[in-house]
This record gives sequence, structure tokens and C-alpha cells, in this order.
Amino acid sequence: MGPVKCTEGHLRVSKNISRDDGFNSSSKKSCWSHQRGLKAEEIVIDYYQSRNFLLLKQRMKTPFAEVDLLFRAPQGHLLMVEVKSVNLSSFYLTRVSKRQKNRLEKAVIFLSNRFNILVEIHWAFVGLDDEVIIFEDVTN
Repeated sequence: MGPVKCTEGHLRVSKNISRDDGFNSSSKKSCWSHQRGLKAEEIVIDYYQSRNFLLLKQRMKTPFAEVDLLFRAPQGHLLMVEVKSVNLSSFYLTRVSKRQKNRLEKAVIFLSNRFNILVEIHWAFVGLDDEVIIFEDVTN
């Protein structure tokens, strides 16, 4: 995957702040965060593919939540992976809100019922050094 280019048309730019370059600091941070998130997804895809998981879908929308990555596990079941980039290891579980956990739990049930198959959820955290840390289920 090549570099991601962010343009003003794809970002929310505050009308209250005018700058010569057309971007405010919030827009630049949003662009950087988006690029970092895409890079984190690619790192996690490589991680799972090296373990014989088959990527079925990326950023799949369900009626309840957008699923970052959906894989078929080597054992045959489906695996939903929520990807988060983190700066410090002490912030892993605080990066997942209760609301997000609830939406993803509903997405698991939706996919399980739709495909009549076991669906597991993993939370993949990618650090600044591209290290991948996996939690198998933090929905409780």
C-alpha cells in the first residue's frame, strides 16, 4: 500500500480558523491519525496473514459497527479484529470505550447469526515501534 494523501476535502476544517495553507492544527492531526491508523491496520493484516489467517474484508460495515478487519481463522471460524494505535502500553484498554465494546459485541452476534458460524473478536494494539499486542476479548 502506498502513502496516504490527505486533502482538505476529506477532512473537517474549522471555519473559525483561517490559515494560508488551508489546514488548521486539528486537521493536520486528523490526517496524521488517519495515516497512522491505516498503517496499523496493514501491520495487523501482515501479523495475522503470517499466521495463516485469510483476510476477508477490511473496514466492513455492519448495522452496529464498522469492523476494522475480518479474517477466516485456520480452524474455520471468523475473527473480527479491532485495531488501535497506542503510544504507551498502559493505555491499551482505555483506548476501547464501553460504547464501542457494546457496538462490536452486537456486530459479533450479527455476523455469527448471518453466517451461522463462530465469530471471535481480538483487539490488536500497535505501538510506535510497530509492535503488535493482541487481546483476545476485552468485551467483558
